[in-house]
Amino acid sequence: MLLIIAKKGTVTGKELADHFEVSLRTIYRDIDKLGEAGIPIASIGGKGGGYYLMENYHVDNLFLNKKEAHTVMEVMNNLSLLFGKDKEFNDSVLKIENTYKQDKNANKLSINMSHFSMERELKEYLFLADKAIEENKLLVFDYINRSMEYFERAVEPVQIAFTDGQWYLIAFCRKRNDYRRFKLVRIKNLRMGNIFDKRATSTEEIQKIIEESYQERGITVTLKFSSRMGEQLPEHFPKENIHQTEDNQFIVVDQFPYEEGLLKFILSFGKECEIIEPRYLREELMEYVKELLLPYNG
Repeated sequence: MLLIIAKKGTVTGKELADHFEVSLRTIYRDIDKLGEAGIPIASIGGKGGGYYLMENYHVDNLFLNKKEAHTVMEVMNNLSLLFGKDKEFNDSVLKIENTYKQDKNANKLSINMSHFSMERELKEYLFLADKAIEENKLLVFDYINRSMEYFERAVEPVQIAFTDGQWYLIAFCRKRNDYRRFKLVRIKNLRMGNIFDKRATSTEEIQKIIEESYQERGITVTLKFSSRMGEQLPEHFPKENIHQTEDNQFIVVDQFPYEEGLLKFILSFGKECEIIEPRYLREELMEYVKELLLPYNG
């Protein structure tokens, strides 16, 4: 509760009750206990109110228990394969290892964030990207798009992100004059460039810019799937975008980038999937399949 209140600033009793899945009465009782322990939690009533920590109090003495530490160590041990060249990261691992001796029989979690085809390159790229962000240096690389075309890019790196099972570089692209997200597996010949002046754009603003750009370049597609695909669909689409029909088929309405990769993605479902809308995408897929069959017509 302390960590949540410290992070958010002001939190309502209902938000805490929902988070911990307990009653409001339990939250009130626990808040009283924290107060009795000398922690200065205050409250504001009415709309926009809630519990908050009084000024000048800092949450700086909450330690991990053994089970929590083992979970953290499994994550960090995996990341050390990728960030092993980073001094600060290695120092953090050593401190946690020294504080919480790992029980060899307690490993209930196994994580692998590397990529099967480029583990060595991934280590090097993550190291260079991290160093470039730290030193405010440009990154220059060849980038292959979904049309299998290479373009050299010079970017101002902002963040390394791991999303949907893939590593990405978030950066300001000088070619596009905007913020972009680059998939690391499509980057070749990565190297550092000159020092640049960092832009005063927050990570929240950058994320919003990237999402809006994705929406602008995307189209809404309606797909129909056979009944046998129902259990597998949540692997590929958000659950809220999947709707079951009366005849036990499934309709998915989702946003996609409008590019050749979309047709390839749809074809990966084979005969279990049909494009309903937009009509022009149906026609494009039919033409694409005709071209696909050309080598086999002889």
